[in-house]
Amino acid sequence: MPTPQPQKTPLWQPNPATISNTPAAKFIQRTNSQRGLDLTSYSDLHSWSINPSTFQDFWIDAYTFFDIAPKGHSKDPGPALENTHSTLFPPPKFFPQAKLNIAEYLLRNGNDDDTAIHFVREGVEGVERVSWGALRGRVRAMRDAMISRGVRASDVVAAVISNSVDAFVICLAALSIGALWSSASCELGAEAIVERFGQVKPKLVFADDGYIYGGKLVRLGERIGDWSHRLAGGNLSGVVIVPYCDLGIDTGSVYRGETMKDFIDGGVGRELDFDYLPFSHPAFILFSSGTTGAPKCIVHSAGGVLLKVKTDSVLQHDMRDTDIAFQYTTTAWVMWVLNFVNLCSAKSLMLYDGSPFHPTPGVLLKLAEDIGVSVFGTSPRYLAEIRARGIVPRKSHNLEHLRTVTSTGAVLSADMYHWFYETAFPPSAHLVSMSGGTDIAGSFVGGTPLLPVYPGEIQAKALGMAVEVFDASEDSGVPIKSAGLPGELICTRPFPSQPLEFFGAGGVERYRKSYFERFGDKVWCQGDFILVEEDTQGLIMLGRSDGVLNPSGVRFGSAEIYAVTEMFSEIEDSICVGQRRKIDADERVLLFVKMKPGQAFGEELVTRIKQAIRQKYSTRHVPKFVFEVADIPHTVNGKKCEINVKNIVSGRTVAVSGTVANPRSLDEYQEYVKLPVEGEKLVSRTSKL
Repeated sequence: MPTPQPQKTPLWQPNPATISNTPAAKFIQRTNSQRGLDLTSYSDLHSWSINPSTFQDFWIDAYTFFDIAPKGHSKDPGPALENTHSTLFPPPKFFPQAKLNIAEYLLRNGNDDDTAIHFVREGVEGVERVSWGALRGRVRAMRDAMISRGVRASDVVAAVISNSVDAFVICLAALSIGALWSSASCELGAEAIVERFGQVKPKLVFADDGYIYGGKLVRLGERIGDWSHRLAGGNLSGVVIVPYCDLGIDTGSVYRGETMKDFIDGGVGRELDFDYLPFSHPAFILFSSGTTGAPKCIVHSAGGVLLKVKTDSVLQHDMRDTDIAFQYTTTAWVMWVLNFVNLCSAKSLMLYDGSPFHPTPGVLLKLAEDIGVSVFGTSPRYLAEIRARGIVPRKSHNLEHLRTVTSTGAVLSADMYHWFYETAFPPSAHLVSMSGGTDIAGSFVGGTPLLPVYPGEIQAKALGMAVEVFDASEDSGVPIKSAGLPGELICTRPFPSQPLEFFGAGGVERYRKSYFERFGDKVWCQGDFILVEEDTQGLIMLGRSDGVLNPSGVRFGSAEIYAVTEMFSEIEDSICVGQRRKIDADERVLLFVKMKPGQAFGEELVTRIKQAIRQKYSTRHVPKFVFEVADIPHTVNGKKCEINVKNIVSGRTVAVSGTVANPRSLDEYQEYVKLPVEGEKLVSRTSKL
């Protein structure tokens, strides 16, 4: 007989005295009352939300619970789906009879004098408090100027911009017209910006004139001039310079460049208004990691993103209209959009732009203390970093307001859960680990205030998400035989935040191949490995089932690195993978290069490679280590064996497929399991270990 496993002890449990105050408990009570049900637990609620005969009722109830309908419009949204027998592909239309404007919803509440945003920027003293009245006023002026410039519904408005109030204002103004929003962070190189915005052909691009990170000022005038002229033509009618640092960029060097002041002055004094459009009207273009070439342009709907984010933030993660919420993010990440939508779920937001460890390692914790943040959004990398620096938040800062800490972007280890509760944070704080993606603008799995928290486990499958685990060795859609076995994360019911399309020619087929090629049009395959614990039903993410690189939650594709190494004439071939062993707190990127005959590998070359990657993309794209190898493994049809190498350097034993053309080449990568952990020194980067 198998040895009985000791019963797990939760690190956090719901407080019976206050659980009825949670939005999730109130939603259950309302649904029971209106539908004559007897749901008593999270399990009951989730089962009802994904049942084939009732999952549409769940989304209708969520729509009415959140009062999505515009004022003066019918509260009844009509049927949830256009076709009640819809498969997941082609993507079904949700709420075909409903109209809304997401900007109107985000700006609907809040008294004019109340604070909407607490904004903090590295290098700038104090906290800028933006009232709801001031925010609406700035959106009005921006919308007025956009209309005067000819922006209309379905145009694309893009921005290379920091996480700032300006970004919120520009996005809200664009959405109020029915235009689509797409953003990139300031640290991206010109090539990366052209790869993204060259595909979506924006009408306008807004660009910060520079940025500050880690105490360093980066001037962007020359870079803006470069990418703006490369985007010239098509639909681009202008590039508006946002005065981040008031650097006085010569707009004459920018394609159709102008200052923000001149742009705003082009308005004629229109009142703030909103165009009401179908629930499924496109609103956001987000970019994939681009593992096989240029990043995919994922188009999300206004209504789908709004309803999914509200459901995740409020019902799933317990955000309330009395909260001050914070999420550390850049505008290049889906978390920026999710945080943007949280403007309508919390009392106010705290925005931070800059390094999370400058001028002091505890800067974000001090701001959370001073401003009274109650929902703190971060990543495993941040938590690992403050732990490594010896910071104990509950001793160094007064976090009495803190109720929820959310973590995403990477796997949160069991050890980190123990540190969080036993040493670092107030034990009353609810630690929420979640996983979803750019693909769905939300979570597949996440937290709930109705269940306990166990170390290393994500608490639950998200409401409305029919998540299952399929046998990874099968392509016919076979669920795993029992809990505790890993497999592919899949979803079997339509959900409102499915992408509408991939922007551009061939987008429909790329969409299908990305999620439905393996198991067919009734099963969304996310490309993540996951397992469900048999005893707690908690979930453990095991990483991507493809070659996406994910250091510190900054996801990007190896193709972006190869686009740089291919420019070096002395390099014959290369392979780039992530390494995360049991001893590592985070994933790090390793680049292996094969030199051409007669060419030498050395520190000088390593420096040039890293500089080129930093210039083309960003500092966060730079590999931790670059090594020379004798050969690069390929499949018989010429594909690099990234998954094989990633598993080997991460210390995982894997079988080598017969499709590997040169399997002996994999032997050399075994020695890189012995690389030092973060913080330890490597004796030499240019010789064998």
